[in-house]
Amino acid sequence: MKTLFLMKEPLLAEGLLALLSKKVDELLLDVISSIHESELIKLVTEKNIQLVVIDTVSIGIPSCQLIQQLKEQPHSPRIILIYDCLSRGVLSAYRSGMSGCFFRGDSLETISLAFQTVIRGEVYVPHVIIINLICEGHLFTDISDLVKLLSAKELTVLDQLCKGHRMKDIALRLSMAPSTLSTHKLRISQKLNLLTDLDFNSFLKAYEKWKIQYASPIKKPLY
Repeated sequence: MKTLFLMKEPLLAEGLLALLSKKVDELLLDVISSIHESELIKLVTEKNIQLVVIDTVSIGIPSCQLIQQLKEQPHSPRIILIYDCLSRGVLSAYRSGMSGCFFRGDSLETISLAFQTVIRGEVYVPHVIIINLICEGHLFTDISDLVKLLSAKELTVLDQLCKGHRMKDIALRLSMAPSTLSTHKLRISQKLNLLTDLDFNSFLKAYEKWKIQYASPIKKPLY
């Protein structure tokens, strides 16, 4: 299996190489510490790379768009990403076509299972994600950071949406045109990477729970 590791830490690469060599009969390994997205796609295509393993902590280039581009190649590779912690980006990566992931600090057994599952052609989802989705119905572990991305106006809109009011009623309450309200909602979705209505509604529930559990929403000056 032709495998490409994108990571800056030699020890991490060596450890994964030793683990992966026990899982496949043939292994062609390239370890690269820095590469542009376009160069990565070209390399994967020209060398017919079958598995791409990217350390998002040290490299930081993976994005939903990049994953989609890799999956659109004639011989699309399987993609495993290494994360530092659970975040919304992980779920978005799965929706874009990621084959599996694991987190720094995971046990050798967990990492081995991730590779084994992906090599078989299946999708590997860590148990922490499954449990979070089953128990909470959402995957928002970083709400305090997410709300900091929003303006005071957007937070006000978000608070009104949490109350379940209709868009028309919210527009009247906030003395703004319905089109302006829709624009605020769209910007909230874009800033928080909420790709669907289901994502948005799930975030509303998680945000309301966060407000009750921790504090009132973070307030910013209007000007």
